[in-house]
Amino acid sequence: MVIASITSGLKRRRRKLKTAGKNDGFALPIAIFLGFVMLSFAGMSIMVAQSDRNTAAQRQTSSASILVSDSAMARVLLQLSNPNNGVLLNRNYDPIDSKTGSNYLGADGAPLSGDETATAIDEWAGYNPSVNSCYQQLGWSAPNLALTGTLAPGETYTILAYRYDKQKRTGTLLIEGNYKNITSKVLVSMTIEPVMDNFPGVLVIDNWKGNSSGKLILRGRSIEGNRGNIYYPSLPSSNPALTGISAPGDATRPSYLDAIYSGPSDGATKDTVAGKMFACGLAPTMAPTPQGTNLGVITTSQTLSGAAGSISYYQVDGINLTGFQTLTVDTTAGPVYIFYNGPIRLKNSAKIINVRTDGQPPKVGDLRFMSSSWTPQPDVRLENTTCIQNAFLYSRYDDLELLTSGAGCAGTNANFVGAAWVEGIISSKNAVSNRDVYYWGDDAEEFSSVLTITGTLMPGTSGISIPDDLSSLVDLIDQINLPVKYKYTSINNWQRLK
Repeated sequence: MVIASITSGLKRRRRKLKTAGKNDGFALPIAIFLGFVMLSFAGMSIMVAQSDRNTAAQRQTSSASILVSDSAMARVLLQLSNPNNGVLLNRNYDPIDSKTGSNYLGADGAPLSGDETATAIDEWAGYNPSVNSCYQQLGWSAPNLALTGTLAPGETYTILAYRYDKQKRTGTLLIEGNYKNITSKVLVSMTIEPVMDNFPGVLVIDNWKGNSSGKLILRGRSIEGNRGNIYYPSLPSSNPALTGISAPGDATRPSYLDAIYSGPSDGATKDTVAGKMFACGLAPTMAPTPQGTNLGVITTSQTLSGAAGSISYYQVDGINLTGFQTLTVDTTAGPVYIFYNGPIRLKNSAKIINVRTDGQPPKVGDLRFMSSSWTPQPDVRLENTTCIQNAFLYSRYDDLELLTSGAGCAGTNANFVGAAWVEGIISSKNAVSNRDVYYWGDDAEEFSSVLTITGTLMPGTSGISIPDDLSSLVDLIDQINLPVKYKYTSINNWQRLK
């Protein structure tokens, strides 16, 4: 029995050893396989980690490029705020994109909109208005806006294009930033407005280059308003040596007042000009052609109205109003331009007024009286306490004569409210002892004494009042080569392009 138990135990041990041998044969391959799996996972982890690092680095570089283009845009906008560079904001720069063979933006300022052409446009290169008349006095230098620049090592930018829309008064600027050969583009649209600080409320035109025309004979009349700037040609003045600018309070002020016949020799006891005096001639290129319905000579009170969506044109052979007669021009719906082919005469308390019925203030540029006629002479003569209010007056070959004895326009010491660009402005004498001024170099045509016109002296000081808002005349800037700086007043859109 003991032998049988031993024999049975030996058999169980042999079966156990045999089974253990079979298991030992599978263990090594399994261990090796699991090792390969772990190595594969490790390799994949390394590859994923490297890919993530590359992607992160690429994204970082791309983000840096965007930051460069945004920073470059901010720098360029700052440079364009300088007066010498601000003169570029109403000019176009749109070269050819080598990738497309056409302009970057086109006339509408939108890339790839279909209006691009194969003709490069560059109104910036070589533009230097600082050498022109009236720029030199302002002391503005030539534009110095660089088309390319560097922000930091490896960070560069290029101005690709700029477009100005005159009708919408918007500018569109396209800039490309570059960081480690990764580029990005930024497109900015902004509102562009002229700075009207130096805009002429009074402009005297010298048609004959010093032959006694183009004279401003103010004689103590007032030029009111923050925009009450005067431009007159120096040669016909009483002091041709003056060719600069004089602001109120300047030491040179008495000399400039004397040049426009408004000093002690002319009966003027103080400075009555609110703005600057520019002793430099501006020559308007405007040559308006009469058009519209001819109303003949207006001699009675009546109302003219503008039409919606367009300019309403009229012609008159003259205006002759007396007493309390009034020509009312309603510009609520739209502007009214009146071409006058004969003289305008207002006496007593007669008026020409620009009105609106929608609660908005009338705009000077919405009522324009214009004449390019040589004969008959279409001068504008204001007497007594008459008024022309909220209007623009343009007469290339004749005068505005102030023969009034007192203010006629409510709220002002003025008989004309608006802007006047005429060949001459002539005030009546206020005393016999005041110096005479010979106009056109002809003693017989001595307008300045006014004795041949009215037979009496006019001691009034009422004159011209220039409104603060002259933005409705912004279209005339191109007509006089005026030294105007433009500025962006708001950013309408800041867009990153792919």
